[in-house]
This record gives sequence, C-alpha cells and structure tokens, in this order.
Amino acid sequence: MPHDHTGPGHHNHHHAAGDRLLGWAVAANLGLTAVQIAGGLVSGSIALLADAMHNLSDALALLLAWAARRVARRAATPAMSFGYGRAQTIAALVNYAALALVALYLAAEGLMRLLDPPAVEGWVVVAVAAVALAVDAATAALTWRLAKESANVRAAFLHNLADALGSVAVIVAGTLILLYDWRLIDPLATLAIAAYILWMVAGELRPVVRLLMLGAPEDPGPEAVASTLAAVPGVASVHHLHLWQIDEGRLAVQAHLVLADGADQARVLRAARAALAGRHAIAHATLEPEPFGAGCAEAAA
Repeated sequence: MPHDHTGPGHHNHHHAAGDRLLGWAVAANLGLTAVQIAGGLVSGSIALLADAMHNLSDALALLLAWAARRVARRAATPAMSFGYGRAQTIAALVNYAALALVALYLAAEGLMRLLDPPAVEGWVVVAVAAVALAVDAATAALTWRLAKESANVRAAFLHNLADALGSVAVIVAGTLILLYDWRLIDPLATLAIAAYILWMVAGELRPVVRLLMLGAPEDPGPEAVASTLAAVPGVASVHHLHLWQIDEGRLAVQAHLVLADGADQARVLRAARAALAGRHAIAHATLEPEPFGAGCAEAAA
C-alpha cells in the first residue's frame, strides 16, 4: 500500500477532477439511454431495449458513486470516529446488487423471447448499438483510473464495461439477422449478456462483503502481521490479534503482546507500531502489552 506525501491541495484537486469525470460519464449515459430506447422501440429489438435499461442503471450507478465519494470525504466525528470512508463500500454493494437484478431481468426477458422471437430491424439495431459501444467505451475510459483506486467506482466502471461488451453482442446479433434472418440470436444475445453480468458480479462482490463484515484483508493477512509483531525485539509472543479494514485505504489491528522478561514496554510499543506502519502501512494499531508470565489480563477478567 503506497504512502501519500502530497498535501491537501493536491487531494482536493484530485477529488474535484474525479468528480468531474464521473459527472461527464453520467451525462453521456443518460444521453445514450434515450437514443437506445428510441432505437429499440423503432426496431423491436428486446436486446437493444435491455441494453438501454442497463445504460440507465449505469447512469444511476455513476451518480451513486459520485455521491458516495463526496460523503466519504466528510470529516470524522465523535459519533463516527472512523469517518465515512465506508460510504463508498456501501455504494459498491448497492451497485453490484442492482447489476445482479438487471441481469436476472434480462435473463427472464430473453427466455420469454426465445418462445416467440420477434421481428427485428437489423440496421437500426446495428447503428444504435455502434453508438452505444462508442459511448460505453468513452465512459469506461473516463472512469478507468478512478476504478483502480476504489471498489465504489469500479462497480460503476464494470456496469459500463459490461454494456460495451453487450453492445458488441447486439451488433453481432443485428448483423446475423440482416444476413440470415436468424431471429433467435436476439434473445440469445440477451441471455449471454445476462450470464456475463452475473459472472462478473460474483467475482467482484466477495471483497466488498468481506470489508463490510470486518474480515481481514488478503494482503497482509493476520499471519503476516503476527509475524511482524513477533519479530520486534522484546516481544515474546503475540495473541488475541484482530486485523480488519476500516475502509479500502486504511487497515487496523488489535493485539496483545507478551513482553520478554526485562523488556522496556514503551520502547517495544514504539518499535511495534513503527514495524506495522513501515511493513504493512498500518497506522491504526491498538497494542496491549502483558508482562511475561503474568497471563492474559482479558482472559483473567
């Protein structure tokens, strides 16, 4: 986890620039949604109307991501002593849940259309899907850098990435209808888009739930942190260790340190905190020292 030595002015500029990028992405997706709805109604393509719904969900997902970013920057209070950083994680969870519901709806519509494939105006489908692909690709480009920094924005980014791939599927379906009048390809493309969305959500949802459930991060894991503490001069052993994520950018640890006989308590605690910050970027550490042979005070209580 990198250390940030930049000042508050840099952070403010970075946040403002990110908010502007998300604002442009929201506007682009709302415009695209209107175009796709019109194209789907004219052509009769369920895949195109489904893609329009997905793009509308993209705009809402981006709007939620934008709002969560702003809430997360609020200062900590006595009632919210860890701050509001998890607002972004909650937004990511909502966005992934919405994405899964959209996928299930698309799957249901695709299955119904398999029974009675409708007539589709292929050229309209191809033209509108091509516009959608361009807008989705542009939106993904706008949010790509922010998506690397935050699960919140990554959830919105994946909405757009799924749409871009969905637009490719719609273009292929429209082309096959034009060439071979193969109407089944339209609901089949819808089912393929739904399956991809569900697969994507399944992979991304786990770390979000893990953070909200106070699970330990995968890197560093509890074993690595315990080893770091045990290696500090003056520490005989480590137990009662709890490691969790405050939010995506901050880790916290709580542990009991059994001090070696004759160890200087203040020096050991300073060295332990320095080791945690230097090796694992853990700045929030609650360490309880225990004299060697005295037994765990918490267990006795």
